[in-house]
Amino acid sequence: MRRKSPALALILFILAVPFSWGVQHEYVSAKIVDEQRKTREKVDMYLVNTPITSAVPYFEITVRLDQTDYVAEYTPRHSEEDLPESWVVGADVSVRMEKHALFLKRSDGSEMRWNALKRIPVKAKVE
Repeated sequence: MRRKSPALALILFILAVPFSWGVQHEYVSAKIVDEQRKTREKVDMYLVNTPITSAVPYFEITVRLDQTDYVAEYTPRHSEEDLPESWVVGADVSVRMEKHALFLKRSDGSEMRWNALKRIPVKAKVE
């Protein structure tokens, strides 16, 4: 039997590693169709079998990309956090998509991760 060279295995490993990290998705232009600030109740504790709750804010956004609307939500780090002022209904925004997330690019170049909830096909208007 012939033993394989450890150097050859190392070279193959070094060449294969960048491909295993996956392809970085590019940003595409999308239009904001809807944007809402909402709240949901969170149970903080139970007091004699009675739930004590508090309101937790979150944002829900709908962006249109080609002929599909994507609905996503974002939970802010603190209750006073707002979305960028330029993100209003009708505005164009750069979006990068991954499996269950949308990444919206802010004007400063950073990105905000949104949890994708729904994908809704948009029917084309017949004229």
